Amino acid sequence: MLPDMSFLRGIFVRSLACFCLLVVLVGGARAADTLPSPEGTVVLSVTGRIGVTNAEGRADFDLAMLGQLPQHEFNTLTPWTTQVHRYRGVLLRDLLDRVGAEGERVRATALNQYHADLPPGVASDYPLLLATHRDGEPMRVRDKGPIWILLPLSDHPELNLKQHHEMMVWQLRTLDIR
Repeated sequence: MLPDMSFLRGIFVRSLACFCLLVVLVGGARAADTLPSPEGTVVLSVTGRIGVTNAEGRADFDLAMLGQLPQHEFNTLTPWTTQVHRYRGVLLRDLLDRVGAEGERVRATALNQYHADLPPGVASDYPLLLATHRDGEPMRVRDKGPIWILLPLSDHPELNLKQHHEMMVWQLRTLDIR
């Protein structure tokens, strides 16, 4: 007795459909792991233990790319300002997720080569902001921009300590994941 060909054809068609769906899903996951190249001036480079890059061994961002990531805001007074300002930008943890960071420490380096090692846990326990705007305006280099690492000191007085002030790097240029 010969097998029913329609039954075998049905199995083949379903298997082919499942295979095609798997190819689309895997291809879509790879597309989500890509990062477009910056079209404007690169203001931030992320290096080290990252899984998503757009340049040789690093992920470069212009201000527009940073603006496409989830944005957060808070009002705070800092040791370097005389009044409370409203800061907006991307949370460090969101940026680290976007580049597939796998390290335990982050070294933040400014344009003038000042650097600070961000302790583990601070970025996950508090809204550590890579501020690109102050009071609705893009931050300029002469005003501690274009990126300033900030903590909400006014909302969390326990953070208003010298050790936390030292990690609030202004004129941020690179993040190295270690």
